[in-house]
Amino acid sequence: MSSTGHTRGLRRYLAATLLAMLACGCVSPTNELRGLAERPPLDRAVLVSGGAFFAEGAEERGTVGRPRGEGPSPSGEAIPFGSIVDVLERGAVFQRVVADDDPAHRRLLLEQLDQGATSAEVREFFQGARDDGFDLLLVIEELQDGPIERQGINGRGPVTFATWILLGVGAFIPDHTFESRSAVRISLRELQTGREVDSLLLLPGPIDLALTERTDVLGLVMSVVVPPFWVGDDDDAVVRSIREISQRRLLVSLVRELKSDVRRRRLGEREAAALTFERGPDGLTLVVESREAISVARLVAAGLDEEVARSFASRLLASRSIEAGRLRYAATLPPELRGRVQVRVGTLRGGITSSTFRVEGLR
Repeated sequence: MSSTGHTRGLRRYLAATLLAMLACGCVSPTNELRGLAERPPLDRAVLVSGGAFFAEGAEERGTVGRPRGEGPSPSGEAIPFGSIVDVLERGAVFQRVVADDDPAHRRLLLEQLDQGATSAEVREFFQGARDDGFDLLLVIEELQDGPIERQGINGRGPVTFATWILLGVGAFIPDHTFESRSAVRISLRELQTGREVDSLLLLPGPIDLALTERTDVLGLVMSVVVPPFWVGDDDDAVVRSIREISQRRLLVSLVRELKSDVRRRRLGEREAAALTFERGPDGLTLVVESREAISVARLVAAGLDEEVARSFASRLLASRSIEAGRLRYAATLPPELRGRVQVRVGTLRGGITSSTFRVEGLR
């Protein structure tokens, strides 16, 4: 094959590589959330509170700190609270998600939880949440803003150079890597004492930027005569790009982490009792396993007769047996149950496990 043929083949290869990279970079959070939403939700009804509030004196050059020249957000939050609740809903993370819409109360609650959640006001808030049918409180505990670290040219530098030489472009290939040191901590708390059941720390991780994302107009003009990876960064452009990508990654990772198998298993292990369901000839059976004896049980569903609910609770408590060193309770759910149902069980020592599920999703 002639050198011209080799050149044409190489150009086609580089063009295909460029298109593939651009396609990978265009994967939207909506598509990611759609895939995560197809996984089964956690059987919990959750009230969401707290927030990613700016710390006093937040630095402008942090990843999610206040952008230079911009005033503070009305709520004082780096990541909008509505965006967090929105991804939980679109990702179908829980059976039910409701937001605490009062920013002042959310900020106050963080302070009260930090002090031990012992005030009468907090106890009243927990009681109201239980009365409203919630199983857990999800708290956006803390925003840990951090600087953006430049890690220089990544392994795509040669591809950028070849694309720039043969195709006259290269500014669209992510050839520089940055890493944000920001993080958001989330906790799941039970609604009796506010005790933390589980927590997770969300990190955006390394981020690759193309020249179009890390420079200004002058930098793009320079890339006509200088390889893109040699063109310097524009600080404001880098901060804007990293801030946008970091926030998107943090939101998507929240959904991914909460719906992971590890998180489901850990949540079950740290609660007072484990609730599972078994299908049998008589219908759907609720199985409760615990290291401690169960002293109270409650079944809550719209339109359910109170006598039927009491009968179920009595049958469940009377079914006590011991298997593999654990106490086991089992009772068949009333056949008339429909829609969303909540089960609560309490141990002799005061531990509470609460779960919300949809009967149609189990039968």
